[in-house]
Amino acid sequence: MGQDEIEKPRTGYRQIATTLIEEIRDGAWRVGEKLPTESALVDRFGVSRNTVREALRELQDFGYLSKRRGTRSEVVRSAPDTSFVNSIRSVGELLDYVKAAHSTLLSADRVLLLEDQARQLDCTAGSEWVRLQLLRRREPTGAPFCYSEAYIDPRFADVVGSLGPAYDIHRAIEEHYGVVIARVIQQIEAASASAGVALKLQVPAGAPILLARTTFLSAAGEVVELGLAHFATGRYRMKMALDRRRVTGA
Repeated sequence: MGQDEIEKPRTGYRQIATTLIEEIRDGAWRVGEKLPTESALVDRFGVSRNTVREALRELQDFGYLSKRRGTRSEVVRSAPDTSFVNSIRSVGELLDYVKAAHSTLLSADRVLLLEDQARQLDCTAGSEWVRLQLLRRREPTGAPFCYSEAYIDPRFADVVGSLGPAYDIHRAIEEHYGVVIARVIQQIEAASASAGVALKLQVPAGAPILLARTTFLSAAGEVVELGLAHFATGRYRMKMALDRRRVTGA
């Protein structure tokens, strides 16, 4: 293969976005002006239309551009928006620890929530759920870093028998029942290990832990799954990246 035949590295959407941002900052495209059409950008950068659209979406997220359907993108800022938002873009990223963990199912049963349980889960006392109790370890014989309780709507009880070794419950519900998880809400707080939790995590009762409460909602707004994850101090680290993005609503 001759030198002229060597394939050039593909231009990614981030490279295109960086180039356009630099041009906006340098005054090549002023506030109020419109960028070239998507077709013109496709020709300029030699990429697909989808790549160009991803690049323009990146600039919109950073607050540089505004676009209405059927019109060209308009420059609305020459500097990025100062807002920062969590860069996690999927439930998989939010629950990334599940993939790398060695999970052990302790029990699976039906429960009626007592007052204190319902209060902790922010749902109705006396409601029925299928509860899974899980321990998660980095290594099969290591100390557990997480004790989880997953509460599943009884309509999806049959999914318990088809869960894989990672016990990725929400994904199994989507695959087996066709339910789309449209929203996930997670609340994280410092807490103390109760006697029961401490025994499972192999820590002293009252030891500090990290408690993550997660709610999985369907597109219809119905609660599909509730989760309580108790993380032992020193055995789990959460890393969060913030991107500077435009926040368009609450």
